[in-house]
Amino acid sequence: MAVTIREARLEDSGAITTILRALGWSEHIQQQTFAETQAQIEEWFARLENEQTHTILVAEQQGQVVGYLAVHWYFHLMRGSDGYVSELFIHPDQTGHGIGSQLLATIEEEARRRGCTRLILMNRRIRESYARQFYIKHGWEELGDAAFFSLTLPATSR
Repeated sequence: MAVTIREARLEDSGAITTILRALGWSEHIQQQTFAETQAQIEEWFARLENEQTHTILVAEQQGQVVGYLAVHWYFHLMRGSDGYVSELFIHPDQTGHGIGSQLLATIEEEARRRGCTRLILMNRRIRESYARQFYIKHGWEELGDAAFFSLTLPATSR
């Protein structure tokens, strides 16, 4: 089936919520209601539209959003412009059909158009995509000399 890749729109928030909930591995999202998650995504969309620092693409098949990719564009003092792929998720019922590959190819084209020197991402070793070497098969390389650190901050009210 044909897949269309396009920029996400606010009305895609419900489909993105469905994908995130179907994945089932985010405890935070699983504890929220569907409406709460969707409202949060809509809020982020509005914020990102004002900042103009992100691109969110969706993969659409027969009028249904079945996957999405989010990238943050930023300037790196030593290298120039970079893109950080923070999310690439496909609905579990739609994996293995090349949808993720199409999303990656589209964002690579966009990065080249923007004059980026590289795209980076983090892939947790416990994820199926890591086990399948999804990113390696697409020419990405795992940095053996790097450590990716995380600091979880306490939630604040907005």
